[in-house]
Amino acid sequence: MKKRYRDMVTVPEVIEEIKDKNSRLFLSIIDIRVEDADAESVKKVKKVATESGDIHKLSDTDIKLIAKALELKEKDAVLVTDDYAIQNVASLLGIQVDNILQPTIEKTYRWTRMCRGCGRQTDHDTCPVCGSETYLRKEDIARDL
Repeated sequence: MKKRYRDMVTVPEVIEEIKDKNSRLFLSIIDIRVEDADAESVKKVKKVATESGDIHKLSDTDIKLIAKALELKEKDAVLVTDDYAIQNVASLLGIQVDNILQPTIEKTYRWTRMCRGCGRQTDHDTCPVCGSETYLRKEDIARDL
């Protein structure tokens, strides 16, 4: 990590995902609390992630991690991640974000599914109007970070 953070917190699911020996060793020597995210915060994150179109890019662990950061937002929590979908949803929720190796996002986006054939917006993989395949289109949300 390039910066020193105090009072580090994560969710149990992140710890469970760590398999390699070096990462487990690193976790054992840093001071980090492990706390569950509450259901109401998870619900808020899912709502914003659905509205932004990022919901399909986020795992349950990602959602719970963002939810925990949301709970700690008033304490100036910073969510440290290189995952752009996590950064996007966190930024939309007003959570401070910092990167590890990759640059942080500069804008927030909404993803919409568009039909390749007739150009309609839809929530389906196949257009219900013309039957064509759909694709995801990125739209800037009018706010720079």
